[in-house]
Amino acid sequence: MTTDEPGRDREVEELREAYRQQGRRFELLTELSLRLTATLDPADVLREVVDAACELTGARYGALGVFDASGRIREFTTHGLTEDERARIGGLPEGRGLLGHLQDQQEPLRFADIGAHARSVGFPPHHPPMKTFLGVPIRHKGEALGNIYLTEKAGGGEFTAEDESLLVMLTAQAALAIRNARLLDEAESERSRLRAMVDTSPVGVVLVDAQTGEVVIGNREGERIFGVPFRPGMTIEEHLSQVEVHRVDGSVPAIEDRAIMRALHRGERTVAEELRFQGEGEGSIPALVNATPIYGPDGSIVAAVAVIQDITPIEDLERLRNEFLGMVSHELKTPLTAIKGSAAMAIGSPRPLGADEVQELFGIIDEQADRLRDLVDNLLDMTRIEAGTFAVITQPTDLGEVVRRAVRDFAVAQPGRDVRTLVPDDLPAVSADGGRLAQVVGNLLSNAAKFSPENGPIEVTLAVDGERVSVRVRDEGRGVSSDEALRLFQKFSRLPGEAGSNVTGHGLGLAICRGIVEAHGGRIWVESDGQGHGSTFVFTLPVAVAEASGDGGPAVDVSKRASHLGRISRPGERTRVLVVDDDPQVLRLVQRVLTEAGYGPIVTPDPADALRMAEVEEPDLVLLDLNLPGMDGLELLRRIREFSGVPVIFLTAHTDSDTATKVLRAGADDYIAKPFAPTELTARIEASLRRRVLPDQTEVRPRFELGDLTVDFAQRRVTIGGKVVTLSATEYKLLYELATNAGRVLTHDQILHGVWGAEYSGEHELVRSFIRNLRRKLGDDARDPRYIFTEPQVGYRMPSPNG
Repeated sequence: MTTDEPGRDREVEELREAYRQQGRRFELLTELSLRLTATLDPADVLREVVDAACELTGARYGALGVFDASGRIREFTTHGLTEDERARIGGLPEGRGLLGHLQDQQEPLRFADIGAHARSVGFPPHHPPMKTFLGVPIRHKGEALGNIYLTEKAGGGEFTAEDESLLVMLTAQAALAIRNARLLDEAESERSRLRAMVDTSPVGVVLVDAQTGEVVIGNREGERIFGVPFRPGMTIEEHLSQVEVHRVDGSVPAIEDRAIMRALHRGERTVAEELRFQGEGEGSIPALVNATPIYGPDGSIVAAVAVIQDITPIEDLERLRNEFLGMVSHELKTPLTAIKGSAAMAIGSPRPLGADEVQELFGIIDEQADRLRDLVDNLLDMTRIEAGTFAVITQPTDLGEVVRRAVRDFAVAQPGRDVRTLVPDDLPAVSADGGRLAQVVGNLLSNAAKFSPENGPIEVTLAVDGERVSVRVRDEGRGVSSDEALRLFQKFSRLPGEAGSNVTGHGLGLAICRGIVEAHGGRIWVESDGQGHGSTFVFTLPVAVAEASGDGGPAVDVSKRASHLGRISRPGERTRVLVVDDDPQVLRLVQRVLTEAGYGPIVTPDPADALRMAEVEEPDLVLLDLNLPGMDGLELLRRIREFSGVPVIFLTAHTDSDTATKVLRAGADDYIAKPFAPTELTARIEASLRRRVLPDQTEVRPRFELGDLTVDFAQRRVTIGGKVVTLSATEYKLLYELATNAGRVLTHDQILHGVWGAEYSGEHELVRSFIRNLRRKLGDDARDPRYIFTEPQVGYRMPSPNG
């Protein structure tokens, strides 16, 4: 009996130790549950889970990885590692070895000894030595959310089934934390997207909480119209007390009678109430106010929302329309009066008229009939442009001859005018409708003559800017201010000072010029240093695509372009265009226009779906809306550029120069302002596709080789050490300009003219942005460059391969 007592004592002691460990585990689990309940930050929850798992199981090391939507590890939480050890390890491996196997498993994995095979099972080479291993996949309703693993159990023992059960229980806490974090991220993303949409809305928006009376949402447009900023915690009564507003009849509504207050306290809906607000600047702002209450589940009012629309543009348009109707009436009555008077004199003269008198009267009738015809033609053209039915019949056209013909016709109409024309001998043909271009040049010459002294010269200059031809019509007249330049190409727009002067016009000429040029895929704008300094009207057109070499040689086979520049349609295939827009009306319109024009449209409102289509379907061109849900157009473009150089045209409702610069700097090939005419859309698509396959001198240039960099101009293929570098079309054009001028310094403006065109002169930051992108893709360090060197304050250069 005495010999068995030591054994029984040991058993009792082991039992007591087991109970103590169980009690300690229970205490730790209780503490963990309390901490997790009080912890709101999901990252803190995951850290608590890893720390508790190691403490409860006796593991020396632990790690927890969280997957993103694509299954890659985006967060990495560890236990037992110093900062230096963590830095040496880097990140957890993705999709390989043991952890990759664990990711695919539904059950835990437990090993007694993996120390001798740490690298072969997929762990980083600098991972601390380990022997025992316990890993559990973190899943929620079948969805893989992450992994957690523990190594090096204290005392060198193996992880037990009890340890495994404990870790499985803790991963349930981790799964909830990860899932909650994702839901919070999604909610925050949706809230941010909604706030961004409201904040950038073209109408003022005000949302008021019924319980507190505080302004929950108030956007920038609302602040501009009200003339008072929204401050956190401000009640609607406090805000309205600072807003100066009048009804149409001049009376001032009491605060309790304002639309938002009636909706908040009486449940009244207000539709299109017209008021005038004293906004931020001088003068009042006319606006239409709509307000409605928002009801909760119990039928009580929980909030009220008001939408305020500035109708100044509508009033301006109405004013312009009335002025236009008055002008058209005058323009019609003046020639009709002359025609009527001349006819009456010819018919009712009490004596026979002489031949010279008859000739003079019929000359007046003929001249005034032409004037009427021109007015009617312009009205019809403007109507077709706005309706999207304006058509141009394009063919390779000698633009120099078109300009000369227009100048001759102008000289006949206005003899004595000093018109100077400069047309280079090597001007390439443009793809254009010659008759319509003559109309544009004629309108610009007439416009220059109107606002210039009678003896003032008018200069017409043609030049080649890369893949476009530019036409510049310069006068020494009154000039144009920056504000006038913004609206000069709008219909009914006439420069101040025309009324009552000898300057006549109906305000349609420049609007029609814009419609014609944009229908050709070109652009038109005005340059001026201000009033008194003259004006230069500029328009550009794309160079016509040559079907064969100039010496009668074989046609260029554009199907042999390098695949990394994007897909090229083969003979017999329809050109495929990927259209991405979250507006179903725009999507249907563009799809119909493309189908009627002979293209094969691929449409989607979803950016993620568009990214997949761009890679799988390999479209010939992408039409991309700038504002998309979940992923904006610029981010989607960046993702597309990671694998394709397909031409991308942005569709945007923003027409300011900052937006144009932003999208072009991001790598877009062109942009179209909404609303757009179908003819402009198809013309810009054709122009982008022509620029993409233009058989220029790059077909016959020898390869450019500089160190590891090789540019194969014939194949438009760029490699570094034999590895293909994917460049966008604009990045390739930039590299082409630098490589073909190797050994020379190119100024910022020379690069802008060669890559983007003369209209981007002065946009130096655009060049710097693309140089940064190009250097990044070539692996070139600006501080120690091998390929692209900066000449401070001047531009950039590439060294000559021969030194």
